[in-house]
Amino acid sequence: MVKPCMLVTGGSGYLGRRVVEAARIGWDVTATYFTHRGDELEDGGERGVTWRRLDVRDGAAVEALVGEVRPAVIVHTAAANPGVADDFEQVNADGTGHVARAAAIHGARLVHMSTDVLFDGEKGNYVEADPPTPITPYGRSKALAEAEVRASGADAVIVRTSLIYDWQHLADKLHPSDRHTRWIVEGLQAGRPVRLFTDELRCPIWVESLAAAVVELAGMDYTGVLHVAGAQVLSRYEFGVRLLRFHGFDPSPIIPVRSQESGMRRPLDCTLDCSRARTLLRTPLLGVDEVLE
Repeated sequence: MVKPCMLVTGGSGYLGRRVVEAARIGWDVTATYFTHRGDELEDGGERGVTWRRLDVRDGAAVEALVGEVRPAVIVHTAAANPGVADDFEQVNADGTGHVARAAAIHGARLVHMSTDVLFDGEKGNYVEADPPTPITPYGRSKALAEAEVRASGADAVIVRTSLIYDWQHLADKLHPSDRHTRWIVEGLQAGRPVRLFTDELRCPIWVESLAAAVVELAGMDYTGVLHVAGAQVLSRYEFGVRLLRFHGFDPSPIIPVRSQESGMRRPLDCTLDCSRARTLLRTPLLGVDEVLE
């Protein structure tokens, strides 16, 4: 039986790798990378996947690759993320526009990954109909990306999600593999003060759940915005304490602070109402405590 083709942008990235892994069972997967192929990564990439280098900022290259691969679905995970890159508008907005227009031209369904921080955090419990109200450069770039998807005319679902977390086994030892936990652990190990906000609320989601939900959505006909995040609301401080304890670290050195002490304007309550996703999807969207148990 011939498998339908899926193109995963950013396939060597944190979420992209999990999407590639989850999709290989039912899809013929082509994955893109910018710096490192997934099968060249030390912690394992997915073999049996076709890897292609792609800079999503290059519109001609994006259109050419989509035209060559002819995917039934494009899962767009490639992005410039805070703390890793700063060319947010070029990658997140312009790059998404290139991917979305190529999807429309070649008749591919598009699953576009977005974020909860395109809201200002003043309201919380945001529903899909709530318009973006970004207050950070990253949030603005992701709001622009959503606008590009809508303007393209592609058959698309925009997946807004929250903090993504995971772990992995290396040499029979459990290691944090998400940036949030790694930053906390490395700071404590280096003796640096680690401050986490008690008033920033999010709905953290386990990367395996998110990847499974994305692959499930790839085979559905739902279009529009969908909020896909964890069922449990936690502050960054509460989230950090739970993850440290799970990984066997003492969380007592973490300093609880309020966001205003950072001197930056940050969105506080970016919690998402995911009731629509829970109705549509078979994939369970578990809370942090359920996952860590």
